[in-house]
Amino acid sequence: MKRRDFVKLAATGMGLAGLGQGAMAKPSQRILRKTPGKKLLVIFQRGGNDALNTLIPINPSQHSLYMNYRPTLGVPIANTLNTSHSDFGLHPSLASIHPIHQAGNMSFVHCVGYPGPDRSHFESESYYETAVPGNTLLEGWINRYLQNTTGDGGLIRAVAIGSTAPQSVMGLIPVPTSSNFGTLQVGDDSLSDGATPPGQLQQILDQIHDLVPTAGNQSVYETGQAIFQMVESFSDRNLDDYVPANGATYPDTYFGERIKHAAQMLKEDPSPLNIEVATVDMNGYDTHAQQNSDGGHADLMSELSDSLAALYTDMGSQMNDLLVLVVTEFGRRVYENDSAGTDHGTGGVAMIMSNSASGQVCLGSGWPGLEEHNLFYGDLDWRNDFRDIYWEILDSHMGLSTSEIDAIIPGHIYTPLGII
Repeated sequence: MKRRDFVKLAATGMGLAGLGQGAMAKPSQRILRKTPGKKLLVIFQRGGNDALNTLIPINPSQHSLYMNYRPTLGVPIANTLNTSHSDFGLHPSLASIHPIHQAGNMSFVHCVGYPGPDRSHFESESYYETAVPGNTLLEGWINRYLQNTTGDGGLIRAVAIGSTAPQSVMGLIPVPTSSNFGTLQVGDDSLSDGATPPGQLQQILDQIHDLVPTAGNQSVYETGQAIFQMVESFSDRNLDDYVPANGATYPDTYFGERIKHAAQMLKEDPSPLNIEVATVDMNGYDTHAQQNSDGGHADLMSELSDSLAALYTDMGSQMNDLLVLVVTEFGRRVYENDSAGTDHGTGGVAMIMSNSASGQVCLGSGWPGLEEHNLFYGDLDWRNDFRDIYWEILDSHMGLSTSEIDAIIPGHIYTPLGII
């Protein structure tokens, strides 16, 4: 952690309680419960994943329409992987997670969206990450979860793995961001003469923040103490030293490494962290051109699938407490374009991996159909509100009640989907 980051954190005035459990809600707010030990990993596919080429309609009449719309991008029925629903098949590049679905531990939700769909990346991502479509809120739904629930006793309850924090974790409760939490340290990037030995500055600052605070500086001292405790608690989570369990092998890619680190941070060994939520972004899904080229949609599907399968193997029995949610801001248009790609659409697809998953392909209120009159201005129409997915996870997996979840996903009337 560089000097500028330390100063920025200290300037927020967040104390030890702000990082830990003691200030998860304002005094005027109720403290809500959660099921102990339950964890959530949220993966966001940035750019708009192509739902129709992820969970492919294989009903003969629907598939015929699909291939007419996508003469070069369409996937033949014979190449798809069977699912729990006879009318849908998985993209062949999802082969690594196919056994997990067959075992009943991975669910899919098709035609995911929200009222008044917007094809803007910025707007749609913001709606998904605040859980309030059409509202320009800044606070993320995961941060509201942290504010309105008690934790499992960890100093840090959530982490964002990567180079930037997604909007979903932004809000009153500080959530640290890193690509390798095990290498966090308090340093001073203004010292370039090499006169200060490594670690000496951290020792000096640590000693300062152990002193009795002067009047008016209590929050700064508490912030310093909390930061040093956080750095110390992450000291055995160096990604470079991590050896996955059960022979799991992650893809040697940026995303694969981030998922591997998510496993490392969510595990309760070698020491308990009690981290409840982690987020990872996966970029590259804005496939306007050459969607089937090297590095295109099929390769993204393969990288995602291999990473999820490795995570499932690595976590072992801890998958009983972990649920992985994969979402994207929207799907793609039904028609392929003149650049052998697909443009921004509406209905998307979500994935849920957990030992508590139903293992079903969930259509909720039904498949809209690919007939021209059933399309939403040339898009696969949406039928299932993404907030129902969040709600069901918070209810059935994390253990919150209906009234409690309403504080996290305000103003929504829940419709069960059967993903868990």
